[in-house]
Amino acid sequence: MTVVIVLSVAVSVILALLLSFASVALHVEEDPRVQDIVDMLPNQNCGLCGNPGCKAMAVSVLNEDSRLSQCKPGDQEMRESIRDYLNEHPDASGEYVKVKM
Repeated sequence: MTVVIVLSVAVSVILALLLSFASVALHVEEDPRVQDIVDMLPNQNCGLCGNPGCKAMAVSVLNEDSRLSQCKPGDQEMRESIRDYLNEHPDASGEYVKVKM
């Protein structure tokens, strides 16, 4: 019985260390503007824009693959606020997104 407990604790500690290492080694930097745009979208995750959710829509807008008008629940005020935000916030290399309305 004691051996089983010690073995379980040892395996748990090893797995925790592996997960900790993996979270550092496999960390992916994300454009900080993605979350800001997601916060400006309606966050209905309806998929009407052709993307699987609002986060994917935000990434698609940043990649200049989608138009803001594709977001059906969104209104003109939302589109203008996202456009204004992106006109004021370039990416890390200083490039601005060409917003498609």
